Amino acid sequence: MKSMHVCAAFAATAVCGSVSLGAIIQSESFEDYTVGSGAFVDENTESHALANYDDHTVNGDNWSVFFTSTGGTGFSDGDYFGVTDYTGGGLGAYTDGEQGYQMSDTDGTVTMTFDAVAGATGVSLDLFVRSTGWEDSDLISISFGGVSMIDTTGADIDNDYASLEGAWTSFSAVGSGELVIEFASNSSNETIAIDNIQWTGVPAPGALALFGLAGLAARRRRN
Repeated sequence: MKSMHVCAAFAATAVCGSVSLGAIIQSESFEDYTVGSGAFVDENTESHALANYDDHTVNGDNWSVFFTSTGGTGFSDGDYFGVTDYTGGGLGAYTDGEQGYQMSDTDGTVTMTFDAVAGATGVSLDLFVRSTGWEDSDLISISFGGVSMIDTTGADIDNDYASLEGAWTSFSAVGSGELVIEFASNSSNETIAIDNIQWTGVPAPGALALFGLAGLAARRRRN
C-alpha cells in the first residue's frame, strides 16, 4: 500500500516526516455500524445535515455529515453512500475488517467531520479512489486540524492524482483538531472509500490513570 505523510507545525516533540505518530488512542473502521440495503435516499436537495434511517448509517458516534447543495439532485435519486461492505469497483477488500465508508455520486458536496480527539497529536487513514473518468468539478479533500492531507480542488484527478486510482493509499498527518473529509462527484463510478482511521498521541489524563491502575494491578498479580 502506498503512503503519504503530512507534517504540520505543531509541538516541539513532533518529528516531522516520521510516519510513526505514537500510540493509538482511538480508531474507527466502521465495523460496529449497520449497512443499509440498496441505495441511500434523501429527498431534500437543499443544504442540510444528513441523517441515518433504517439500517443506512451515514453518521456515527464520533462523526457527522453535512450536504451542501450545488443545484444538483443530491441523494434524491438514490446513491451508494455511507457505511458499506461493498467490495466491487476494484476495491477488493477493506484494510481493517469487512466494512468501510463509501462516497459516490453526491451531486453536491458532502463534508464528513470527525470530532477532535483529546490527546491526539496525529492521525492516519486509508483512502481508496476508484479508477474511472474523474472530472475537474469532482473533489476529494482531507484535512486534519486545518492542515491539508489532500485537496484536488481545480485539479484533474485522472492526471494529477493518477497514482491514487484503483488502489488503497495510506495518509498520515501530525497535528490536532477535527478530521474533515470533503467529497463531490456526479457519477456512481466516481467513488472513494475510507477505512482504518487511527488517532495517535498521548491518551487523555483519565485514560492514563486507567493505564496506571491496570499496570499496578498486573504488578500485584505477579507479586
